[in-house]
Amino acid sequence: MKGTNTAKILAMGIAIVTVLGVLPLVMAADEWVNSTVSVSITDNNYVKAPNDWTFIPGDPIEITIRGTQPIPPAPPDMEDIFDIIIYDDVWPPPAFANKVGHFNDVVLDPNGEAVRTYEGDMTKSLADGCYRVYVGPEDWYETNGFDGPDSEWTSIQFCILLYVVEAATDRRGYVPGDDVTVFYSVVSIKDGSLITEDAYANSNFNGEWAVESQDGKTSFGPTTFDDPSGTFEFQVFPQGSAHPDFYRIDIYFNGTYGSVREGQRTLRGNWFMFTDFYVDTLDLAVSTDRADYQLGSTVIVTVDSMVDQPNSAEPDVKVEIEILEGTGVTADKITGYGGTFHSDASGDVVYAFTAVDNPFEEDQIYTVRVNVSKHLKAAERETTFNIVAGGRVISANMVFDKDVYTSGDTVRIDVQTAVPEGASAVTSYSYRVSVGTQTMWAEVKSSNLFDYNIPDNFEGPLIFRVDVYNADGDSGMDTETKMVRHVVLLINAEPQQYNPGQTITANYQLISNRLDAEEERTFFYVATDANNRIVLEGQVQTSAKTGSFQYTVPDVASSYYIFEIQANVVLKVGDYDYRVWTSARDACTLISGYDLEISVDNPAYSPGDRVTIHYEITTKGDQGLPDKFVFSYGMSNGEWFTWQSSSPSGDIYYTIPSGVNEGDVEFSVYALDGDGGFVGRADEMLRIQESPNPFEFVRLGDIPLISIILLILVILLIIIMLFRRPGAAPAPEAEPELGPPEEEALPEEVAEGEEVSPLSINCKSCGAAIEITTSKRPIEVMCPSCGETEMVE
Repeated sequence: MKGTNTAKILAMGIAIVTVLGVLPLVMAADEWVNSTVSVSITDNNYVKAPNDWTFIPGDPIEITIRGTQPIPPAPPDMEDIFDIIIYDDVWPPPAFANKVGHFNDVVLDPNGEAVRTYEGDMTKSLADGCYRVYVGPEDWYETNGFDGPDSEWTSIQFCILLYVVEAATDRRGYVPGDDVTVFYSVVSIKDGSLITEDAYANSNFNGEWAVESQDGKTSFGPTTFDDPSGTFEFQVFPQGSAHPDFYRIDIYFNGTYGSVREGQRTLRGNWFMFTDFYVDTLDLAVSTDRADYQLGSTVIVTVDSMVDQPNSAEPDVKVEIEILEGTGVTADKITGYGGTFHSDASGDVVYAFTAVDNPFEEDQIYTVRVNVSKHLKAAERETTFNIVAGGRVISANMVFDKDVYTSGDTVRIDVQTAVPEGASAVTSYSYRVSVGTQTMWAEVKSSNLFDYNIPDNFEGPLIFRVDVYNADGDSGMDTETKMVRHVVLLINAEPQQYNPGQTITANYQLISNRLDAEEERTFFYVATDANNRIVLEGQVQTSAKTGSFQYTVPDVASSYYIFEIQANVVLKVGDYDYRVWTSARDACTLISGYDLEISVDNPAYSPGDRVTIHYEITTKGDQGLPDKFVFSYGMSNGEWFTWQSSSPSGDIYYTIPSGVNEGDVEFSVYALDGDGGFVGRADEMLRIQESPNPFEFVRLGDIPLISIILLILVILLIIIMLFRRPGAAPAPEAEPELGPPEEEALPEEVAEGEEVSPLSINCKSCGAAIEITTSKRPIEVMCPSCGETEMVE
């Protein structure tokens, strides 16, 4: 039908499409019917796009039509032809003359598919908004989008959008009279960057915002703004709405509030967003950190001021706190406690005080009453706490005689306690041993020592608990879990790191309280490689509680081996035999990786000196070295550099920065291979010092040069002292044979008053003779035997 009702029928058809979505396309004469449409584009990962089918102006859009095969199939010579028309996706549906693109007589290929590209030159001229691709039967375009009342079509939507407005309020809830701050930014959907006015030189570069309550009773705006990013503020009317309400903020950019699309066909960015908030009554919550306190305890009161819906924190609220003795209307305010405060940005006020003896008393209930107010809004709430006798915490700690227990062991516990200052000593200890919720033993004693005999047939976790009490009503507790095993099996494989061809020895030991008995014990061993394949297994040919097994690593070695020893033991408990199984594992790894060693040319440097760092990289195993090394090096308080080399040994250089702090500084070198794999790290301590004394730091081998010089000087001094030491007294000559007596020579005459010097004196220290060869007096002489000196007058 092609008459005056065409537009009405078209509108009705599009409305049906909008409500029902994709409808089947029935073409009785064609092979492919029931087409579906999809829109896609390569690399459409836009960071701010609201969905996958949103594009920016200038993007080409691929429109793909797919059909389904009817049953029975139509003759193969029949063609499948469709028309594609692109409309602005608005309501009411646009007239055919307002189409923004079309593809006429699109033929499906043998696979029932056809692809057409809506070029970027076309999308560049579209206003921001959403569009709908309609697919109809052959000649649908020629008939202005209609081909009879039985025609059916399908459609899909895409959107053109250059940027979005992002916005948020500083809080979620407010009370009437509050100031609302809105933070907004207009950003590109493609990369999230802020838009600039340079890109909009020929358009109206501005925005509008408006606020309205859900009930329509409170609204203000629209108000314009110019900057693409910033804040704006407004005040919630003090009187508020007739009731607590939800408010919505609409923000437009390059649009018009109330008629977003009208007259804006060529502008980019006719896109808006909205954010919302609540306005409600003022409310609060008040609590103490616990319900019961003792005299001298610290009571912590927390007040949270908030907007009732949706429990949003409310700052700058006046908070009045009172502490009262008793409850209800008969409660009496305690002078000197409480006060007036204001809530912080999180809506919180924390008030603490000490419940001292007088005015507080034991076995009494107290009330915390809080009033909050802001902008003529107010609320009041209260909570209570108790001052109780006793109830202080006694510190308790169980000290066990062992860390590991086996079946049949006796557990000995020493309970150590510390009571609060001024409290009575502990008088009662309540012990409990349990497995899960099952109590194995319970006992109350006045002693801090407790013994528990583990049953011979028990294995698993035991929970030990002690509660301690004193006469004041104070208490404490401690709990600990111990794992109990029938037997404990240990294994140690050596060496922990191996080379191909090396033999690994695994030593094991079995521990139990009944190993001395003649129970049956059987040991099995197994070794697996890195691929969990068994490389060695067998049974140990002895029942001794200790033993070993060996494995020789092949020349083509696995990266690691797991060695496991397994024990099957029969334990006799009374008239019963218990067969238990246990195992233990140890791992050894193939020697691999690299060693990095460094040395520096001097142990001490001044700022500005160049350091020569010699490095050496060697392999730990038999694998080859990488073909490339990347070094990162520097001082812990200085600059860092990178350098690459293909040599496993060489020199790198580093200049000490000027102004660096003096002292011992760590210098580090990291090495990676060409693929970023870790090769090694080495460190060296550098002494940073202005004009360092070279003799202080230079070494010969591992010995400082200054030490060698001092040693040489000491040796020289000893030699000089030896040469200066007087020789020993000459041996007495043999007495000559007696001859005829000769006349004694007369002594020479001396001047009057001149004394004749003695030839020797005895040392006052050792008594040895000291020869004096001069008559000069006074004179200082040294004993040739002991080295002491003395004056001779």
